[in-house]
Amino acid sequence: MEADIFWKNVSQIMKNKKISQETLCENIGISVWTLRGSISKQILPRVDVAKQIADYLGTSVDFLLTGKESNEYKERLDNLKNSILKIVQEEGK
Repeated sequence: MEADIFWKNVSQIMKNKKISQETLCENIGISVWTLRGSISKQILPRVDVAKQIADYLGTSVDFLLTGKESNEYKERLDNLKNSILKIVQEEGK
């Protein structure tokens, strides 16, 4: 089920951005046959390949897997940034 959603989301983004399978594969370093085999067999790619696909398409692996953007990482980064700023400000006093 996850693979079906993943590949549907990849396909939709590629269609919207007018990116061919060949172009995607050339840019992420996998063969078009590997991509087409994964799509037809409904197999999820390795994590590193999924990340490369997401990065090239300008989205997240979360979105490709679920169709939803996750704010969890943004919240974590914002909290970390605020903590660092607080420490820097305290040390500057």
